[in-house]
Amino acid sequence: VVTRILPAVGESLHRTHYQVFGNGEVVVTISFEPGAIDLPDLPKFGLTFTLSSDLERVRWYGRGPHETYADRKTGAAVGTYEATASDLHTSYIRPQENGNRTDTRWVSLASQSGKGLLAVGDSVFEFSALRYEDEDFDEGDTPRYRHAWDLAPRDQVTLDLDLAQMGVGGDTSWGARPHPQYRITAGPFRYRVRLVPFDGRERSPVAISRQVW
Repeated sequence: VVTRILPAVGESLHRTHYQVFGNGEVVVTISFEPGAIDLPDLPKFGLTFTLSSDLERVRWYGRGPHETYADRKTGAAVGTYEATASDLHTSYIRPQENGNRTDTRWVSLASQSGKGLLAVGDSVFEFSALRYEDEDFDEGDTPRYRHAWDLAPRDQVTLDLDLAQMGVGGDTSWGARPHPQYRITAGPFRYRVRLVPFDGRERSPVAISRQVW
């Protein structure tokens, strides 16, 4: 159990619980309790992993095939989809948040040999799997990447598994905020995700995802 007290946000509490099993599976439980001060809306709440670039083949059960967000998803049907991490990137003229998929039940990333990692949520979640780091799309007050061609794919896959991410907004052309139902009011939050390694022969991601846990 890893517990973090966040003094900058009113002594808010963030806790990550790892339950490791003998077969290599890990169940991660993430919780957050806001502290003594009023916090602004959160852009998202979840986990970020850095994975080997070999895990390029992505398969998921959720909305697709194109990117979706809380307020931009009704045109995407729930189903099983496949793509590469390279193809999941949406190249906007100015580098920004992209590639999210909503209402996901499970997502797997595999190498050409069929070995990989499966993530199953205890409820629907959102994910992105890109050949870039999150910081590449939001560098703070001193941005260096002003155009899409300024970005270079990294030798890794960044996997985000989020309980929720705020909507895109932008009903007007000058940056209107997301509607209230698509914002994330600060905590408390709690969710679980099950991480399962697989070899592609003995157990498929689909079969694993159907197991009770």
